[in-house]
Order: sequence, then C-alpha cells, then structure tokens
Amino acid sequence: MTPFGHLLAFRADPLGFLTRVAEAHGDVAAFRLGPYRVWQLTHPDLVHEVLVTHASRFRKSPVLQRARIVLGDGLLTAEGDHHRRHRRLLQPAFHPQRVRRYASVMVDRAAASADVWAPGTPTDVHAEAVRMTLATAGTTLLGTEVTEEVDVIEEAIDDLLSAYRLAFVPFGSRLSNLPVGPARRLQRGRRTLHDLIDRMIRERRRRGDDGGDLLSNLVFADAEDRLSDREIRDEALTLLLAGHETTANALAFSLQLLAENPHIESQVHREVDAVLGDREATADDRDRLPVCRGVLAESLRLYPPSWGIARQAVEDHVAGEHHVPAGDLVLVPPWVVHRDPRWWPDPTRCAPDRWAPDATVDRYRSAFFPFGGGVRRCIGEGFAWTEGILALATIASRWRLQPVPERPTVLGPVITLRPRDGVWLRPEARWATPEMRPCP
Repeated sequence: MTPFGHLLAFRADPLGFLTRVAEAHGDVAAFRLGPYRVWQLTHPDLVHEVLVTHASRFRKSPVLQRARIVLGDGLLTAEGDHHRRHRRLLQPAFHPQRVRRYASVMVDRAAASADVWAPGTPTDVHAEAVRMTLATAGTTLLGTEVTEEVDVIEEAIDDLLSAYRLAFVPFGSRLSNLPVGPARRLQRGRRTLHDLIDRMIRERRRRGDDGGDLLSNLVFADAEDRLSDREIRDEALTLLLAGHETTANALAFSLQLLAENPHIESQVHREVDAVLGDREATADDRDRLPVCRGVLAESLRLYPPSWGIARQAVEDHVAGEHHVPAGDLVLVPPWVVHRDPRWWPDPTRCAPDRWAPDATVDRYRSAFFPFGGGVRRCIGEGFAWTEGILALATIASRWRLQPVPERPTVLGPVITLRPRDGVWLRPEARWATPEMRPCP
C-alpha cells in the first residue's frame, strides 16, 4: 500500500472501489485514504446508527467542510447551532403546501423543454433536465425568472463542480486563491453566481415585497433571525445548486431506465394516459402516478445522488463489534447498500413494483436513504419527489424513448453521482399532434 493508502485506487474508480471493499470485507471495513482511516458501514442498522440514532457523535467529513471554498457556509456544510438556525429559517419554503404551489412551475418548465425536442434526433436528456430544473429552482426558490440566464448559470456551476477536487486537498482553501487551473475556474464561477444572487437580494429589498419564496424568507426574516447578506447568498447558492442538480440527475437516469426497459415505459404510458389524458399534470396528480414514482425511486436506488455519505467521529463509536475512534471517518455508501441483494432481490434490475405499498411494508429501515437521514436529511426531499414525478409524467405523455448505443452513459461520481458526458436518448413522438393525445 502506498503512503496515500488506498486514495489512488479510490480516486481512479470510487464506485468500483467501494463495491469491492464491501464484497471482500462485509458490513464493516476499514481502509485508509491519505491521512484518514475510513470505516465503511453497509448494513442498514449501522447506517441508521450513524445518520439517526447516534448522529450527535458525528460531524460532516473534512472534505465536505473544505467544500466551503466552493459552496460557502450554507446548509450543506454548516454544523451545530448554525445548521439548526438556518434550517429553521429555510423550512417554510419547503412546506408541503408551498411545494404544491410550485407544481405548476415544475410542469410548465418540463413541458417547455420537452416540446422542442426533435423526433428521431439523439438528445442529451441530462442537459435538458439540468436546464429545466435550474429554471424551476430559480423561479420557485429565488422568485426570479432565470430562463434567459440559464446558460451563464450553467457554465458557472460547471466551473464550481470542476474545482471541487480542491476540497480533497488539505490546503485547498489556500490553493483556491491561485490564478491557475481549477482555482481560476472556481474564482470565475463563484464570482458569476455571487454577482447574480447579490443582484437578486438587492432587487428584492428594493421592491420590498415578499414573494413567498425562499429568498423572501431570508431577506424579510424577523430581526432576531435576520442573516447577513453573505449568509443569505451562501444559502441561496447552496439551494440553487442542490435544488436542481440532484433532481436533474434523478430525472435523466429515470428516462434512461425507461429507454432500457420498454415494458416499464409502456406501463408509464398507460398510467399517464389514464390519469392525465390530454391535460397537463397538477400537484394533485403526484400521488396518482405510482408507476412514475416507482421509476423515480428505482433511479434514486440505482443511481443515488449522494453516492457516499461521509461523517467524522467526534467521539468514540461502536459499529457492530468494531471500535471506531474519535477522529476517524465513517462512510455509509448508498451506492453499495442500494444494490445489496440481501435487501433488494435482483438488485440491478429496474423494478418499479418494489415501491407498491404492499411491497414496502417489510423493507429494512435505512436500506434506502438517497436523501440521507436524521436531522440532516435533505430539506428539499418533498420538492425533489414532486418535481421528479410530475416532470417524468410530462415527458412520458409526449415521447417514447430509445437508447443511443454509440453514446453510452458513463457515471461521474463527484459531489453527486452525475453522468459524465450526458444521457443520450432518441425521442420518438407518441402522437402526431398534441390533439391526438387521449382524453382522460
């Protein structure tokens, strides 16, 4: 083993490395990544202890702490009282009733995107989903129409994601100030997004109206809860990124699953035809589309956005029969647990019927945790489910999808599990004209 431990093998193929470790060593395995000893825990009970039962024994991993150079000090990187206070301020924007009001925007953006696809022309549905969900997040969370600025925002986000590798370097915060390589892209992307969000904050204050969105919650908070402009900007940036990236990935992988499984796509088509007919989806339809929900759930299971959730022990912890000393890292990888045949028979098969109500009664707790768990469970989980289901139904009502064999999907695990070069599919129109869609 090199002085870097297993770091080089991990960096070369993170998903394969974690899978091989679990296969070779079972539910508790220790390895070294650079200066850190890492404990990989892959039994749902052990996952539950880390994320829920004994969450106070852990904090965010050093890598995510250093991600402040990319994301700022927002909800994703915050700890302790800071995290609790900010989460309380942000929570109203994700209340179920508020998310219901967002549904019409979600469907409008999905329809606007899908309606311009060209029949028979290979299309990067991931790029389309990114633009769609970014426009939705801008309108619903920031209360600002960003459609005309999507290209600029997308380029800036790519700059930030490309610089995320600095978070793996112990002195990354110092390197981030150098005018070369990833650091220069980081500075450029950060400057673009900071300028955009600062402009939104100034405009919201100038108008003085509460639009009922997340940005309004922060700008017009009561005096005792009011955040500084920098804190508001960091939260807005974090949620703009998180509010579109993970949903876009899940939607793109869902569409890929439909293209790879025509019999499942047919089930989805029958469902959307029966429920929607010739109209667009509404918030009330979210719970009337169980097959669409099952496909999205399978996408989140097979391609979990947070493919490896890491924590650092702040006090000693016992995992099974193993002692985890304070200071060590603990990794609970959805990528491994979600594909474990003990909890998921025939685990690599897409099976939406796994998510039928009668099939989930006996499911092992914490065998499915794409949004984390406990006090740090993703605040936007309901938002993501609503947008994913309604967007999937909107696209499926219009298109039949086929794979593009010459453009296979290559996974790129970085901050999230995203397709490295897109998800390329060939759309074929289901109806010659919109008027030919069936009546409800």
